[in-house]
Amino acid sequence: MPTHEHTRSKGQGFRYRIEYDQGEYFIQRDNQMKKEVPDALVAGVTPHEATPELMLRMAIADIESLIGMDE
Repeated sequence: MPTHEHTRSKGQGFRYRIEYDQGEYFIQRDNQMKKEVPDALVAGVTPHEATPELMLRMAIADIESLIGMDE
């Protein structure tokens, strides 16, 4: 599964690790799970639309807006 490191541009500027793939992504900070989206339907998209690139963009948006998690 590919990974990506993202530093939040707002707030405290924490660095997050994103693991993502077709239809799923997982966000961690300091080895602690912050958010899990295990399939495309949970993310609100159809499985054929849930490309790895889209999942990464959605995870970054979640981090920047703190959607479904705390800083």
